[in-house]
Amino acid sequence: MFSTYHSRLCYIINSCILLSPVFGALVNFAADLTWELGAPDGQQRYVIHTNGQFPGPPLLLKQGDSVEFTVISHLPFPTTIHFHGIEQAGTPWSDGVPGVSQKPIENGGTFIYRWTATQYGTYWYHGHAEGQIQDGLYGPIIIQPASTEPSPFILIANDSEDLAAMQKAEADAKPMLVSDWTHLTSDEFTAAEEATGYDIFCVDAILVNGKGSINCQSQQSLNQLTAPPLKKLLNGSTVTDRGCTPPIKSSETQGNFTTQPQNLPAGIYDGCQPTNGSTEVVQVDAADGWASINWISGMNIKSPVVAIDNHPMWVYAVDGHYIQPQLADTIFMSNGERYSAMIQLNQPPGDYTIRVANSGADQIISGFATLSYKHGKTNVSSTPYINYGAVNTSANVIPLDKTLLVPFPSSAPAPTVDATYILNLGRYDANYNWTLSGNASYGLTQDFNAPLLFNPESPHALNPNLTIRTNNNTWIDVILQVELSPPAPAQPAHPIHKHNNKAYIIGSANGTFNYSDVTEAMKHMPEGTFNLETPPYRDTFTTPSALQGPAWVAFRYQVVNPGAFFMHCHIQTHLDGGMAMTILDAVDAWPQVPAEYGVVNYGGR
Repeated sequence: MFSTYHSRLCYIINSCILLSPVFGALVNFAADLTWELGAPDGQQRYVIHTNGQFPGPPLLLKQGDSVEFTVISHLPFPTTIHFHGIEQAGTPWSDGVPGVSQKPIENGGTFIYRWTATQYGTYWYHGHAEGQIQDGLYGPIIIQPASTEPSPFILIANDSEDLAAMQKAEADAKPMLVSDWTHLTSDEFTAAEEATGYDIFCVDAILVNGKGSINCQSQQSLNQLTAPPLKKLLNGSTVTDRGCTPPIKSSETQGNFTTQPQNLPAGIYDGCQPTNGSTEVVQVDAADGWASINWISGMNIKSPVVAIDNHPMWVYAVDGHYIQPQLADTIFMSNGERYSAMIQLNQPPGDYTIRVANSGADQIISGFATLSYKHGKTNVSSTPYINYGAVNTSANVIPLDKTLLVPFPSSAPAPTVDATYILNLGRYDANYNWTLSGNASYGLTQDFNAPLLFNPESPHALNPNLTIRTNNNTWIDVILQVELSPPAPAQPAHPIHKHNNKAYIIGSANGTFNYSDVTEAMKHMPEGTFNLETPPYRDTFTTPSALQGPAWVAFRYQVVNPGAFFMHCHIQTHLDGGMAMTILDAVDAWPQVPAEYGVVNYGGR
């Protein structure tokens, strides 16, 4: 157990992480948004381009930099941009959520997001109005740590050359933004769900840094890759030629609500047509010794397993924060998560396959990229850790253990909290509608409401089914309880992303959380259910899959940054369907919003 002194020191450190004054340069970044034809997977559709490209260009910063991110919108629909994982210390008006921190930016409008890079690590920016991630509005953010930040690389190797090489690799990190892609625009996708009553989950391709192809497997291959539990669910049927599980009631993918299958657009679940799109090539040089691969999950729907043939990964940061490094061959990534990994460049120079394979029972699909050594040969042996269906190729493959992501330097939450909120996640009156509170659905129409940041005492802001209200300098527990019911007897895992500061994942289990708070639960639940000493420190909290019964996950955080901040499932269709709430942090110390961010002109010049 941590001593009282150590615990208090951790609380002080956590507060300082959020508010410490690290000074840097002023970085101006202009994002000119346009709606143009593109073909990321080899087939044309309209795509959001940022400065004429997809994905958007990387935002490269140093810890302490001040950022002016100017959006110029030429889109035919309202938009905003959110900086995923950026805590927005003292700048809640720049969080980029319509109806929460700002009004949407209209066609021809300009909005300037001003914030300070108080953190280091890997993040990303993306659209937060309606389903615009599905339309390509995203790009990576890499923030180099200040020289005063302790580095965990000494726990990987203590050789001075290796340490210098890893520091250099971190400074030259290679973003690996993985995403799924569909030929329907986000509006078309939502319309298809509403017309059919289905929770639609089938995609056309998986992209790496915006590049990929449609890969069509033979039916024999797909049948061989179908996992036994899914075969049982299919009951003699098969996945489609696109690898998709048909929409089966009473399953992980659908509830028991009314559907209109005759309204399904052609090609949603079947009709695979291969394309020859481009492939991302990541160049490395064996002379460098090490490379940093910074994984970002920009997935809308899928949760992939990622791996690089022949190259184990030392995962050294999670959601932008250092951890005690962990060696793994594969990483399971939930939507919105980030993992920074060192790979040693000690293999025979050549080309090695980077694999991104969907892990869920909803679809058998993979995407690929290439790790290419300088002066490499073409005939090297590239040995996979996973197959096309995300299954390990041998019993020796080591997956990342996400329960052992110990923060570096070590830190811990308070042993007790000031308030506990128990939320009941689930479907809400339709297969494609969702709730986070258990009592209301936070629909897309909320995007056009008056921003809660400017209206903290409005009826919406006071509605406990849509908001959580906290006081400053308090510790908060949130229990995410996945509930099952006859209309929804099974649910997939839900990656819940919290805007603002990070939180500690202190416990998770199958079953119902039948307690008033964690203190009571710890008296009755098995030892080891909760971890208050070395819990993961993250901004995304993924519930267990609830296939046979309910499940829950608990996180704990300190209120230190007043403002209105969103919390939601990062599966885009679940967010579109209403699985969200707003946390009004520190209502007793509400910030004064600068005049330029007034409601009338939403921060535009």
